[in-house]
Amino acid sequence: MRRLLFPVLMWLASCMPVASPETASRAAASLGDLGPLPAMKSFAQAHPAPPVISNADLSRDVLDLAFALESGRALEQFSRFETPVTVTVQGKAPPSMGPDLDRLLQRLRREAGIDISRASGAEANITLVAVPRDEIRRHLPQAACFVVPNVSSLQEYLSARKSRRVSWTSVTLRERVAIFLPADAAPQELRDCLHEEIAQALGPLNDLYRLGDSVFNDDNVHTVLTGYDMTVLRVFYDRALRSGMRRDEVAARLPAILARINPEGSR
Repeated sequence: MRRLLFPVLMWLASCMPVASPETASRAAASLGDLGPLPAMKSFAQAHPAPPVISNADLSRDVLDLAFALESGRALEQFSRFETPVTVTVQGKAPPSMGPDLDRLLQRLRREAGIDISRASGAEANITLVAVPRDEIRRHLPQAACFVVPNVSSLQEYLSARKSRRVSWTSVTLRERVAIFLPADAAPQELRDCLHEEIAQALGPLNDLYRLGDSVFNDDNVHTVLTGYDMTVLRVFYDRALRSGMRRDEVAARLPAILARINPEGSR
């Protein structure tokens, strides 16, 4: 019986959908049934503390975040948006999403210096696609939400998901990105996804366990962007960098960038 059981279990496992190692996502929390939850708290304005970190460490972090995926696969080139970034929403998003999105975009403009705003029409650089949680789990069972390049809808993603078109390893310049969010999740979970996935759509695609003060860490210690995260995004969109640069080219420019952005880190 044991000899028969093992092949059956292996066959069942092979039938389960597996997340692509080239897809950036936020891990789903495994909290079980918590019962009724209190009402979500909302915060009119965030006041994150600036990072207390040496520029040597910050330079190492930026390079490791920019030139690898969560799977550990290396990225050959630096990529970002090179034009003002527009954001639009598709699907039946819950009422809480609009105010949370507006507050986040305001923070990105103010703290990271990124020219980002809501799009007036359907076309945008970043499309937030609100879909049922079960739809996300069907394609990436371990993800709460995920971000994909070069598509703007779920149908477009499904038709291209086995091609290099939606692989971050082939992206040199970011122009269109879709973020798939659970429309039926609790407001807190949706807000967490907004912060981490929009940050990944704009900048780092990697997560590092050593980063205690960051959303770029799959331990999910932080649920909204920290002062450290905003500093990393400000570096990503500094005028001295551009899409397509190699790791050594970015490394050569980081000391001057960080001396200007994080002068305390020089000491």
